[in-house]
Amino acid sequence: MNNFEIYTTDYIGGVMSLRKPQTKSLKILDNILNNVTPAKNLDLKEALNKVNQLYPICTNFEREFMSLSFVLATGVGKTRLMGAFITYLYTKHNIKNFFVVAPGTTVYNKLKKDLGDPSNPKYVFKGVGCLNLK
Repeated sequence: MNNFEIYTTDYIGGVMSLRKPQTKSLKILDNILNNVTPAKNLDLKEALNKVNQLYPICTNFEREFMSLSFVLATGVGKTRLMGAFITYLYTKHNIKNFFVVAPGTTVYNKLKKDLGDPSNPKYVFKGVGCLNLK
């Protein structure tokens, strides 16, 4: 198993140049996952109770799995935040598979380049050594 000790939320935020709202969202995810361990057979009722105690605004996962939403203003960098979440989940929780949903082929193709093409100027994983795709 890899050693990703340096990949703290502060390190990820710094290397990915996250803005304050993105950093806050990453720290919220970290806080939640320090209290609810991601697992295949997660007790959703117990998980929701723990998340609700931390963040009372969360009252329902709305799915048959733990589902969290983060609301950010337009132009803040939701794709970059998605990359930070992926980096965090991979380095701290050994999660290696991600399913990204896009509202259409235009957005899908942009996400595919931003998340998967290191030669793209908007590639979100620049500087994230553990995710260098070469």
